[in-house]
Amino acid sequence: MSSDKHLVWRIKRGSRKAADELFGRYYKEIYAYVYKQCGDKELAMDLTQDTFVAAFRGLQGYDDKKAEFRTWLYRIASNKIADYYRSKQYHQRVTEQSLDEMVIELSDDSDILESLAEKELIRHIMDIVSGYELVWVHIFQMKIFEEMTFNQIGDELGVSENTVKTRYYAMIKHIRKELSE
Repeated sequence: MSSDKHLVWRIKRGSRKAADELFGRYYKEIYAYVYKQCGDKELAMDLTQDTFVAAFRGLQGYDDKKAEFRTWLYRIASNKIADYYRSKQYHQRVTEQSLDEMVIELSDDSDILESLAEKELIRHIMDIVSGYELVWVHIFQMKIFEEMTFNQIGDELGVSENTVKTRYYAMIKHIRKELSE
C-alpha cells in the first residue's frame, strides 16, 4: 500500500488509479464524520462528494509540509459543512420542512421520533455554531466530531491549548443558553 504522500505525487502527475486509491482510503471515514454533523444520509453523501471534488481540484495546491493529507481532507470537509449550515439552501430547507410536518408523515414508532428529535437538535446546534468565525467552528468540529484533545486542536490550528479551551467552552456556554431559550 502506497503512502498518502506518494499517492498525491502520482495524482499530481495524472494517475487516475492513485486518485481512486487515495480517495477510496478516506471516503467512509469522511462520510461518517460528515454524517455525524448533519444526521442526514443524502446530505452527508452530497457534502462528502463536494469534499472530494474540492480536494481533487485543490490537490495541486496541497502542501504535505503544512498538514497530513487526512488532516487537509478533514479541513475541507469541515469547511463544506460550515458552508452548508450558512447557506441559503439550508435555511430554506429548515423553513420548508417543519418538525410538525415531518412527525405527521412518520408512524408512531418512538425510535423514529427519537431519531428525528436528535437530527433536529444536531441541526439547531450546528445552526448556532455556524454563526461563529470559521476557526471557532473548526474547534467545535474537531472536539465533538473528531474527538481530538485540546492540545491536538491547538497544534493543528497553530494556537495555544488555552485559547482552544477558552473558545470551546465559550461556545458550549452559548449553545446551552440558546438551547434553553
